[in-house]
Parts: sequence; structure tokens; C-alpha cells
Amino acid sequence: MKPVILEKFIEGMKCDVYPVTIIKFLLNKRRILNYVSRVSDKNFSVRKPKFTIDYTDCQQCKDKESMGVLCRQHTSIHRILSGDNVLYDIDTYTFFYKNEIFRMVDDKLIIVYCPHPKLITGKLTDSKVRKVNTLTIDDPKLQDTVVGEMKYNNILKFSSSDLLDKFVKTWFNDEFSIVTLPEDRNFSNFCLIPNR
Repeated sequence: MKPVILEKFIEGMKCDVYPVTIIKFLLNKRRILNYVSRVSDKNFSVRKPKFTIDYTDCQQCKDKESMGVLCRQHTSIHRILSGDNVLYDIDTYTFFYKNEIFRMVDDKLIIVYCPHPKLITGKLTDSKVRKVNTLTIDDPKLQDTVVGEMKYNNILKFSSSDLLDKFVKTWFNDEFSIVTLPEDRNFSNFCLIPNR
């Protein structure tokens, strides 16, 4: 079966999403949806450290100020608040922008950051390939943002269930490309194939 080439898929959608973000979602869809379910529980509370939209009091951001960047968490928040050309999964009500997967649940913003494969050190393992980092923002100021009302100018829609039924391929690192292997509507396995 001929795989869906993710770079071409994204180019055709004209969205600002990195291929690794979609791959990580396909590999972790069940886990991400379980996290969304936990956050929607009325007894859920955000673990420390708690991040807000405002980064002026963030020590990690202050430490990186001389480099002209924000901390990893506030970089994700800032991207989501200022982004456009976002991808939207009609099956899970989830948005994608650059390295971030995100969704509002009640008054909380869930962000799933997808580290680039170039950041993997040492031997490749299943957990390193699938790695994502979750962050939940519980900040009343969210309701005044573009995320609070999801008023992006350009929202491009797709179905993750359709992609989960297919083999999806993208560049992984200098050595390998990654191909998803369909399992079911909430999970993909994968294999790495040599680039040469």
C-alpha cells in the first residue's frame, strides 16, 4: 500500500504544522484523549509549576531573556495565541500548530508539545519516538484570547481517523523515515525505514 507522505499532505492543506506533530498525535491519540478526559473531570487540578499566559513572572523565561526566547512552555503558549493556519481534527476537536497539539476543555487549555526527533539522544526506543509533553493552563485570561473563542482566521480541517487507517510516512532523522502502521481508530504503531 502506498503511504500518505505527510509533507505533501501538510503542503496541500496549507497549514503551519510540522509533520512530527501529526505523527506524534497518531502514535499517541489514545493517551492524549485519556489526558483530555482526566482534565475534564471536575476534580482535576493543575500540577505545579502552574503556568499562566503572562510570562513576566516566569523565572525560566527570565533565565532565557538574554537569548531572546521564552521558556519551552511559554513558547508553546505564545505560538498558540498568535498562530494562524491551524489544522483542526474533526474527530477529536483538537487543534494543531507547529509543534503543538491543543484543545480547550471547559476553561482550561491543554497543550501537547511534540519534541522534534533531532532532540533524541542515545539509542532509539519506542518511548523516545512517541515522547510528548503535556501542559494544562488554567488561567481566567484565556477567555479573552483567540484560543478561548477559537477565532483563528484560517482553520483547515482533517480527520485523524482517516489517517489512522492509512500508512503515513515522514522524515524522522538523517538516518530514518517513520511510517505509521494502522492498528485501530485510536492508535498507530510505527516502523523506521532507512533513508538510503
